[in-house]
Amino acid sequence: MYSRPKISIIIPVYNVEKYLETCLNSVAAQTFKEAEVIMVDDGSTDQSPRILEKFKQRYSHFIYLQLPHQGISAARQKGLAHAEGENVLFLDADDFIPSSYCERLYNTMQARGADMAVGPVVRYYTDSRQAVPEDMALFYRGPLTGEDKTQMFSNFPAAMGLCGKLISRRLLEKTALAWEEFTAAEDVLPSIQLTVAAQKIVPVKEAVYFYRQAREGSQTTSAPHRFTGLFNGLLAARQFLMQQGQYALYAPGFEYVRLVCLLSFMETYGLTQEEEKLLAQNRQSLMLPGRLFKKRPLRFRARVKMLKWCLRTGASYAWCMRQVRKSRRWLFKGK
Repeated sequence: MYSRPKISIIIPVYNVEKYLETCLNSVAAQTFKEAEVIMVDDGSTDQSPRILEKFKQRYSHFIYLQLPHQGISAARQKGLAHAEGENVLFLDADDFIPSSYCERLYNTMQARGADMAVGPVVRYYTDSRQAVPEDMALFYRGPLTGEDKTQMFSNFPAAMGLCGKLISRRLLEKTALAWEEFTAAEDVLPSIQLTVAAQKIVPVKEAVYFYRQAREGSQTTSAPHRFTGLFNGLLAARQFLMQQGQYALYAPGFEYVRLVCLLSFMETYGLTQEEEKLLAQNRQSLMLPGRLFKKRPLRFRARVKMLKWCLRTGASYAWCMRQVRKSRRWLFKGK
C-alpha cells in the first residue's frame, strides 16, 4: 500500500559542485526517514549532474529532475510539481542541515498544530568555518498567530526567506505563490505570502539551518549587479501587503527590513545611473513616515532621514554616505 511521504525536500541545483555533496550528505543523514528528496538540476554546466546521479543511485528516496537553466524559482516550481509530501522543505544546494533538522521541525509542527515551522538560519562562512546566528529572540517565543506573526520581522531570514521553514501542503495549496524570477530577493514575496496566509507559525530554536556565505558565484559575491532585483523583489512584497489589506499591520517590521537591505546595499556597492533612476522613479515608496521607526536605533533613523533628503533633492545617497564616512574619519583622526 502506498504511503505518502511526510516531507518533500526540494533542492534546486546550479553549478555548486564544490558544496553539493556536503548538502546532500546532510540530507541523507536525517534521522527523519519518512521523506523524499527532490533534486532539480537547473541546467548545470559543472560536475553537479554527475553528483546528483550518484546520489540518485545510492538512495532510493532521492529523485533527480532536470530542466534547462531558468533560475531558482523555476527549479523550485518543478520540484514542487513533483512533490508528494504532506509538508515541503526548501533547501539550497550550497547549504546544509544537522541530522535532527527535519525531525525537530516536523515533530514540533505536529505537536503544536501549526501549518508552518521555522528554525534559525545561521550564516556559515566557508573560509573561516564560523557560524554566525541572526537575532534569536523570535525563537524563544511560543506559536505565532494573528498579529503576533509580525514578530517574524525581528529575524531577517524568518521573514524574508523560504529556506529554514517546513511548510504544510494545506498552506501551500491555499496560497497562490508568486514565483518571480528576480536577480535577487526572489524568496521575499512568496515568504511573506506564506506568513500572511498561515494560521499558526511555530518557531523551533533547535532546528538550525546553515546558510553558506561568500562562496564564488553566489548572489552575495555578485551583489553589485543585483540592486534592481533586490529593489523590485521588496517592492512586489510591499504591493502584495497593500493589496491584501495587511500593510498597516506589517509595515513597521517590513519597512525596517526593506530599508536595512536597500541602505546597506547602496552604502556598500553604490548604484549605477540606471539604478539611481529606478530609485527616483519609486521615490514615493521610500518617503516613509518617521513614526514607523521610532523604536529603531538612532543610527538607522539618521540613515533614513539622509535617504529622504537625497530623494527630495536628487542627490546620490551612496555618494552622500561616502562623504559622511570621510568626514567622520577626518574629525576623529588622531584621537
